[in-house]
Amino acid sequence: MSKVLRIALAVSFLTIIALAGSGLVLNACASPGMSRGSGHCNDLYQGYWTFDWDFTFGTILSIINMALAAVLLTAYIGLYRKTSTEFNLILIIVAVTLLCFSIVANPLVSAVLGYEGSGLGPFVILPDLFTLAALSALLYLSLKY
Repeated sequence: MSKVLRIALAVSFLTIIALAGSGLVLNACASPGMSRGSGHCNDLYQGYWTFDWDFTFGTILSIINMALAAVLLTAYIGLYRKTSTEFNLILIIVAVTLLCFSIVANPLVSAVLGYEGSGLGPFVILPDLFTLAALSALLYLSLKY
């Protein structure tokens, strides 16, 4: 199997797993037995749980970023095993940092912990868009060379 196909399959698999996990979290947040409080998980309107478009789009971007960062991390670990250079170790640290950022920046994490959105709308999504661009560039470079 080619390298590009393996990475595409890994990104697809991780994205499906992340979406399934976020679906479980959304299902847990939307359970009728939860008490009303602050945060997106507890927004009850006419008996339905509602999520803003920026919350949903931010969650999707964050999940994609997590998948890309996980694929990059495995690729960099493989490179480090082959070459054992210090530069690849730095790339592993960068990939771990981007993975941690993607996990923490996920709106589901803040909603589950009870923190309400900042109300900035689309400006909350901009860091995720920039991270997606950086991760895409790193993944392109790691596939090319």
